[in-house]
Amino acid sequence: MRRILALLMIVMPVALAGINVEIDLSHLEFLRDEFDIEGSVEMGYWIYADRQPDGSYRHAQASGEGVTCVDDVARVAILYLRLFENSADETHYLRAREALDFLLAMQDADGDFFNFIFDDGKINRNGPTSRKGGNWWTARGFWALSTGAWILGQRDPSYSIELARASQKAFRVLLNYERDGLIQGYTDVSSVALLGAVELYRISNDLEALNFIKRCSGSLISKLITDDDSIFRGLVDENAPQETVPHWHGWGSRQLEALAMTALALEDDELLELTVDAFKEGATLLLGAGPVYSLTGFVQLFPQIAYAAEAAISTGYTLFSITNDREIATITALLGSWFIGLNPLGQSMIGPNGEGYDGMEFSHINRNAGAESTISMLLSLERVSRLPEEYEKYFSGAIELLTPAKVIEAEAMRTGLSEVDTFQGTGISGNAALKVSGVFSLRESVALPPVPYSAFTGIGNVQTGPVSFTLRLGESRSEETVSIAQKSIFKVGVITGTAQESTLTLGGKVESGSFDLDQLVLLPDLIALYIPGDETLVLNYRDVPGYEEGMTVLPGRIVSTERKIVQVPTVAVDSIENLDRVHLDLRPLFDNDGLATADERKSSNFDNPQGIFGASYPAQELEKSFIDGRLEISDVEFAITTKGRDNMRLTGQAVTFVPEVFSRICILGAANHGDYTGQAMLVYEDGTTQNIAVSFSDWCGGPSKGEDIAFTFPSRYDNTGNIERIKCMLYYRCAETLDKPLKTIVFPQIPNVHIFAITLRRK
Repeated sequence: MRRILALLMIVMPVALAGINVEIDLSHLEFLRDEFDIEGSVEMGYWIYADRQPDGSYRHAQASGEGVTCVDDVARVAILYLRLFENSADETHYLRAREALDFLLAMQDADGDFFNFIFDDGKINRNGPTSRKGGNWWTARGFWALSTGAWILGQRDPSYSIELARASQKAFRVLLNYERDGLIQGYTDVSSVALLGAVELYRISNDLEALNFIKRCSGSLISKLITDDDSIFRGLVDENAPQETVPHWHGWGSRQLEALAMTALALEDDELLELTVDAFKEGATLLLGAGPVYSLTGFVQLFPQIAYAAEAAISTGYTLFSITNDREIATITALLGSWFIGLNPLGQSMIGPNGEGYDGMEFSHINRNAGAESTISMLLSLERVSRLPEEYEKYFSGAIELLTPAKVIEAEAMRTGLSEVDTFQGTGISGNAALKVSGVFSLRESVALPPVPYSAFTGIGNVQTGPVSFTLRLGESRSEETVSIAQKSIFKVGVITGTAQESTLTLGGKVESGSFDLDQLVLLPDLIALYIPGDETLVLNYRDVPGYEEGMTVLPGRIVSTERKIVQVPTVAVDSIENLDRVHLDLRPLFDNDGLATADERKSSNFDNPQGIFGASYPAQELEKSFIDGRLEISDVEFAITTKGRDNMRLTGQAVTFVPEVFSRICILGAANHGDYTGQAMLVYEDGTTQNIAVSFSDWCGGPSKGEDIAFTFPSRYDNTGNIERIKCMLYYRCAETLDKPLKTIVFPQIPNVHIFAITLRRK
């Protein structure tokens, strides 16, 4: 294994003058605070930070859990240890040491850890996410302590010895929960424990640590999925020991990183090669779909979170630091680009003061910025910053993914005369699926680039034998007979995109019984990315013919797909007059049904833009307050529709109407999945413009500054039409207008904000 060790000596100095990455610690410092731990004052980090309407942040605790925790502070310790290792900066040393002191204060006499501290300074000893028992926080605390003992050996030898002793105690605790080489029988938490064991072995040559490294790495290898036809290819199964179908989640999946460090410690070239191949194979999924949240019986794309992205990025950097492999460095930089715009929404996941946003959903970003997301973002950027400068062009938000994965909800496909029934439930994607019991032919319009795509089906319950699947897209056709098992994902064929919008058909026949079809997942067999400078990077790890194996860079844009341009409407609307009030008739713009009448309670969907079923307001509660068909609040009234589509999501629409001088405009609305801020532009007849707020709070939250509650619903309908005892609200906000004829309102693009009505008051 001397080759690997020699490469380390070459790579590390190059990486020190690496990619120019701004690592802004400001928000992390905002989260840092003094915490009482049963009489001992230690520096920790607030678990959550909630974004306020003015863009500032407020510390927040985890309800029922605590205000700070070992899980997060251990991450902080690792971050500052890495920064100190690279910079020798005294501030980094002090921050690392105070984080390690916090961990020592939270370690019990037996070596195990409690996780959370309550706001009164008491340790949360009994909560399921805090009590002792060889859990995630024990493994993460162990990893941080052993890493600190290694990195601080020269800077602070006596403290290093103290950390080593504490890490050995934690290690002995974890061994008590070992099951067939795995902590608690799971590969995910075991990967963190294995990283700690490698560090412990480096500082102590502990024979017990060495033996665990061998046992644990062997168990991880046995769980590595190498099946060419599996969507899990290149990933390590994380399902419970007794389960036979694989499951995996992006967050905390450090198995390959741990195997890479094991290969280095054991000087095992064969293990290193296996790990490199697995990382490259798994990159097709992670680059095509992003940092996937989980793979179970379906693909859960969202939320996409920093915790998942960081695990993959750190794995890539670790492998590159050992091998100097160009392809791995490129993939790692590309994975890091998720934070700065190479993602489904094309937006940065980093705030102006170093906030790591809490997650990306299908249609919006959760701009709360707690410890886990902020630290995971900083850990990722630190790893990317150590890549050599030549890879900087692959760390860019301007890169365009040309071969994206696509996930189609089965219940949203056109079923025609198929023998299927739509049902709703929990534990399935979109809370709905199709029960297939005979001949089926499902159709969906898709626009895929002209490269091969493997098609996978997410399967729920199964009460049938092998199923024959047929796929058709343009001239491409595929037939497969598959023995399916419940709650897993199976490959059903390969199709080639047409580069334009075409009808995809998934067909087949169930001879007897039935199965639940949840999703159709289309995963590209190669990754193509357009790089600024007019070149295309191709990653081919699935032996796609016509392209070189591995990584190639080609001039120009070699893959293209017809882009459907959605015209944002400018609609002339009528007015409904009532004395000095003018109600705009927005019905031509309504695209959402959020107010459910009795016969709409199962079909209305206010809050789930990704699926066809969602929660909704009970319209009958609102109708009780109508006066002559309108809702009156103080000196404001709104004309509201409750049948069919009753509101519009803000997607940049514009409404025009007969110009008139008004004194005030009032807007009735609400948001789903959080609070949102934005501005609409009022356009006057003489060309003058005026910006007004169209910021609205979460429908089941509470009003923010500038809003008032228009109506409070005592309950809402869930996505199955059942009543949930959750109070939800409609809000309104008003603004004074200029003394000029107003003719147009232009709305921003905030699709999670819904507008139900607009009322203008004549001057």
